[in-house]
Amino acid sequence: MSFEIKKRRALIVYMKNMRQARQLRRFGIVNYISNKLKYASVYVDEADVDEKKRLIERLGFVDHVEESHWPEVDTTVGGQQNEEIDFTLDNDDVFDDEAQEKEL
Repeated sequence: MSFEIKKRRALIVYMKNMRQARQLRRFGIVNYISNKLKYASVYVDEADVDEKKRLIERLGFVDHVEESHWPEVDTTVGGQQNEEIDFTLDNDDVFDDEAQEKEL
């Protein structure tokens, strides 16, 4: 038996009434519920996103549903992915005066 990672996507469900928020457990894993901002974060399988989104939008207490854009976000910072970055600091930039430098 092997372990397979299933791709998931978050659906942000904005609601009119928060009392029925627990009903969202039927569609996926409820990760977070905000009573103040009236939304819930629900994780569903990537293959079922369109179907589950359509079903959730039909519920009476749901205002609207948005898909998370996290999979499309480029998480690399800076230039090329294999490029090595060397960070250097001058002592003049780190310490304002010699008294601070001696304390450390």
